[in-house]
Amino acid sequence: MPKATSSKTTKAATKTAKEKPAKVDKEPRAPTPWMLFCQKNRAAWKEANPDAKGNEWMKALAEQWKDSPENPNRGKDPKSKKKSRTTLDVVAKDAASSSPPASSPRDDFASSDF
Repeated sequence: MPKATSSKTTKAATKTAKEKPAKVDKEPRAPTPWMLFCQKNRAAWKEANPDAKGNEWMKALAEQWKDSPENPNRGKDPKSKKKSRTTLDVVAKDAASSSPPASSPRDDFASSDF
């Protein structure tokens, strides 16, 4: 028969299990030029376009950022995005490029020959 536990021992065990190690004091990262640009221009854009929905403001800021003097990569070509290969893409490509399966020796004979 299992030993009955008291609420005090259960709470103590839970408390020690939940204790987290002390955090190391780290300095917060400096904001990136993109973050500073968004902070500065987001409010102004939203005031000018109060009816904008969703992430339209983000798309507009991204367009402005491309030619902004604050952009350290201004004038450079954007990096190409890697396309992820989904299972359907792999199957479709394999099906299109593969040759028909080789016929087995059984296929050469009529079914009555067996």
